[in-house]
Amino acid sequence: MDITTRYKNLINYLTDYIYTVKIEDGTAVETMHGPGCISVTGYSSEDYVKDPELWYRMVHNKDRKMVLEQAKLALLGKEAQAIEHRIIHRDGTVRWVKNQIVVTKDNEGNPIAYDGLINDITDLKRAEYDNAIKNRQLQQADKMASLGILVSGIAHEVNNPNNFILLNIHLFSKIWKDIKPILDGYYNDNGDFVLAGMLYSKVIEKIDQSLEGIKIGSERIKTITKNLTEYAAADSGDLNEFVDVNKVIETAILITNNLIKKSTNNFQIEYGKDIPLIKGNEQQLEQVLINIISNACQSLKDNNSEIKVRSYFHRESNQVRINIADKGIGINKEDLKYIMDPFFTTKRNIGGTGLGLSVSYAIIKNHGGSLSLSSEPNLGTNVNVSLPVTKNGNLIDISEHISENKTKNTGS
Repeated sequence: MDITTRYKNLINYLTDYIYTVKIEDGTAVETMHGPGCISVTGYSSEDYVKDPELWYRMVHNKDRKMVLEQAKLALLGKEAQAIEHRIIHRDGTVRWVKNQIVVTKDNEGNPIAYDGLINDITDLKRAEYDNAIKNRQLQQADKMASLGILVSGIAHEVNNPNNFILLNIHLFSKIWKDIKPILDGYYNDNGDFVLAGMLYSKVIEKIDQSLEGIKIGSERIKTITKNLTEYAAADSGDLNEFVDVNKVIETAILITNNLIKKSTNNFQIEYGKDIPLIKGNEQQLEQVLINIISNACQSLKDNNSEIKVRSYFHRESNQVRINIADKGIGINKEDLKYIMDPFFTTKRNIGGTGLGLSVSYAIIKNHGGSLSLSSEPNLGTNVNVSLPVTKNGNLIDISEHISENKTKNTGS
């Protein structure tokens, strides 16, 4: 076997291929594609001869300008940097290639041809993409872990002065309870008098209200920090708790309360009656509800737009269901198809990561349930969460595990 035949056989088995363009007066007059082109593009050398425009049409339309610029430089005899671009394979799939060009000149320095080497880098690009996703996931996980530590630390720091307030307000409430009869007696015997720059008759009710307000506010801070600490705590991942869905909703609303108040004056909650407990992970389900409620708040056009959260027991399917409906901007049909995909987000400009719904979907799926979403642009979005009522694979006796009955409608 001579060297020419061996060279041809080697070229035939390459997954990369060489093409040559002959140049006359700065114009391409002939293009030859090596036999290896069929393994990369799906087209044979003869296909390119029959259809001289095929090489251009197979380039992805978003990359054609870049490919033409490279070719123009080569025709002028200038150095053309290697480029990476997409092509449409004969079978309709998109492939990535690396296109490198070397120009040949005559003795006078005029370009007479250029040779191009096409490398199929589709697998490399796919690996780079997968690696980038994993890196973003690791970065997000690390950020969330750091945020959890930070939240837990802040909650602890807030608790210290708040405990001081709570302890002292109880003391001052007792002191006020003891001293009030004395002041009332003085008032009855001597008439009105000034206390802290105000008449005693006017300030008496305000003092009672102020002390009670401080006490309620301090207890609320304690509850919020407790919930934040528990939410930020490491999750065991076990799905072995009996969970009251209404309590999950309450906690999620408590944590997102500030965002809710800023977003809408029309927030409604309807807690279902006689809802059985489900088997799962309370912390993970709180994460799902927090994410969905936050999304709903961020979608609202103005403070008059409505958000409604409703829980109920669907006896026929033996499922506990939660519906979160908003009258926000909605999601268009094109985006709706990808809304559960990791890193897909319609809120990139406000810091959205595209992880919330995909993580929520995975959590609900791990609980044996389903998460579905429907939306219409400018009309709003409905999110439905369904969770099975099961115990070790068997139906729970509903009479044994009923959550506290409560129905509540509230504004912000």
